[in-house]
Amino acid sequence: MERIELKEKTVSTAIFQFIFPFFIKDDNEQNIFSFLRKNHFTAFRLGHLEDETAYYGESHVSHRELEAFFPPFTNKILFPHSDQQKGFQRYSKALNLKGILTTEHIRLSFQVHSTDITLCPFQLGFLTLRTELPCSEDLSFSHALEFAACFRELGSQKSKQKKLQMEMDGRTITHLEKLLFEVLVPELTHFINKEPFQGVYFKTIPYIEQERMHVQSLLAFNEGETVETIDIYRAANLCGLNQDGEPYVTANNLDYINQRFKQNGYTRLAPNTYYFIEENGFTCITNENDEIKTELASQLYGEFYYLLLLNLFHKFVFIKIAHDYSKINIEQDSKEIEKLIYSINSFTSNYFFLVYPAQLQSKELFTLLRTTFSIDYLYNETKETLFSLFKYEENTVTKRDSFLLLILTIYTVICGIFSMNLFTDDLKGKIKWHHMLSYNLFEYLAVFVAISGLIVAIILGIQGLIQGMKDRRNKKKWARQTVLSSKKH
Repeated sequence: MERIELKEKTVSTAIFQFIFPFFIKDDNEQNIFSFLRKNHFTAFRLGHLEDETAYYGESHVSHRELEAFFPPFTNKILFPHSDQQKGFQRYSKALNLKGILTTEHIRLSFQVHSTDITLCPFQLGFLTLRTELPCSEDLSFSHALEFAACFRELGSQKSKQKKLQMEMDGRTITHLEKLLFEVLVPELTHFINKEPFQGVYFKTIPYIEQERMHVQSLLAFNEGETVETIDIYRAANLCGLNQDGEPYVTANNLDYINQRFKQNGYTRLAPNTYYFIEENGFTCITNENDEIKTELASQLYGEFYYLLLLNLFHKFVFIKIAHDYSKINIEQDSKEIEKLIYSINSFTSNYFFLVYPAQLQSKELFTLLRTTFSIDYLYNETKETLFSLFKYEENTVTKRDSFLLLILTIYTVICGIFSMNLFTDDLKGKIKWHHMLSYNLFEYLAVFVAISGLIVAIILGIQGLIQGMKDRRNKKKWARQTVLSSKKH
């Protein structure tokens, strides 16, 4: 098999958005709003036109085009008018920080333009960092990929292996988690739910594959430079430098790379611009002129960012549902079963919709995202889970109702046979307690049935009242978790 020869190239634009998904602790949804405002995050609203250039370096995002990109019913979810409406609550903060990332083989300057925290229903959130490499004539393609590959790593072990060090804001950082949670968004960890991985040995970041952030990138070669399939594959998988500091690719079989490109690549704008989507990456690579690169950057920060965010939202809610289902003790957790059924129905009816944009290119990219993330497969699995839970709850309710009906039938039959007429005369006026000493066996049985029947009725009535109040409180709590609002009610 012929060895793949890698040709080094220079890049004129290198933009990366790193996305960190997390789940919010129970009963912390409202508190996080005040936390964000306290830390100088601003609510993102389409009506705030000054934000079109506030968070993207030298690029911009047209709010008018962003609104026109999605159908109206989708805009209600993605761009709510206030933090009391259900949907994606995005809070943004301009940073304009400069830093230097150093490993054993590279030393690169970079800029962090801004950060977002997008709060979603079902206690899901996304932390987004917008970074860019100041490009010069000697910035190589492999060095740009190595920067992103190092920056996305959250696990401390790999950071140590690469001897990673970062200088920013007067601090030296050797662990990317510290950059996120101590420098950029301090104290956010107080709101992050790490319960799903309690008891595991090594994994520390919930719901992150291989402890890597999702990366959305725009890489541009010099105008006219040939874009090859191997370049696109390397960009999508962030194949920068190997342990010896040389450019590398994770696959040695060119046929395999071509096959992956046919599955996950998008070639409508070829031979100048290509898109490639992987589980952890959404990549655009181009050799167009500056004007078109500006348009591509605008799409990256705007329409395509929300396409990616929406599909990640669907994916991680499905994963959370599967995780919650795996925790259920089917014989004991009746309330958890009811909550899960409510959550699935609420999610599929309110948030899981086919959001095909009007433009052909965007529609095709959206379909490719859904396919790569296995959204339809996860949806079908969730439907099977819902059917299984519903059938189990239905059988449980039927058995409980049958038991209660049996008890009531027994009391009805016994009362019908003996009735209370055997001793009701003694209950008129002043009760004649001494007469009960002379009752026969059947009269004592009638007294026992009447009194126990009253006790059972009172107990069932009280239990029904208490259960109704609990159900009402639970439904309100579940609704808050599936809607998300800055107000408690």
